[in-house]
Amino acid sequence: MPQFFINSNNITAGNVLITGSDSYHLSRVRRVKPGSKILLRTENGTGYIALINVVTEEGINASIVSELKQDNQIPEITLYMALLKSGNFEFVIQKAVELGVSRIVPVITERTVPDPDKMNEKKLQRWEKISAEAGKQCMRAYPAFVETVATFKEVLSEDCSGLKIICHPGGDIPIRNALESASDKKHISLLVGPEGGFNDREISDAQAAGWLSVNLGVTHLRAETAAIIIPSIVIYAWS
Repeated sequence: MPQFFINSNNITAGNVLITGSDSYHLSRVRRVKPGSKILLRTENGTGYIALINVVTEEGINASIVSELKQDNQIPEITLYMALLKSGNFEFVIQKAVELGVSRIVPVITERTVPDPDKMNEKKLQRWEKISAEAGKQCMRAYPAFVETVATFKEVLSEDCSGLKIICHPGGDIPIRNALESASDKKHISLLVGPEGGFNDREISDAQAAGWLSVNLGVTHLRAETAAIIIPSIVIYAWS
């Protein structure tokens, strides 16, 4: 049964109108017909089984037939990810969303390779599309959000709740120790560097702002690998 995310405001008296790319995908790719059932998820994780009534070029009309409740059993993970070369960053978005990351914030660091001036609205829309498609594919209950690009300084000034980890091969705390000692095991912020890693000043600034400098062991991981491995470890340890 295909799943799609909708805004709860689009549900009126038990009916929902699906338009745009989702309507195109359902009608042209999935080839749904009146009488087909689909799974809809709202921004708060509530699920609905809907029965399709009408399929037209303008959109698809469906009726809600039952409501599903699903609690979010995994921690709320915000991934502050340094900008990577285009394909690598998009890969991180896709896989992080599949794993269950709640929020992805692209970050400009000292060693960021991509040109920040090229991170325009069109680029953000592409990232949001990748996130939405990954969320639908893995049937997650909550949509993941890709935020606008932030500077390293802006990230450190954010009021992050829960554990804050900056990932660094030279970090003085093993990730296992950091996770085991955390008092709040429902919220975590992860800061992952670019291809060249963080410089010493960035590490010290982050530590001064309350971020723990954490290592993953003896190996030095590629940035896109670390961005997938670390959320996996957190979910395994805390779920």
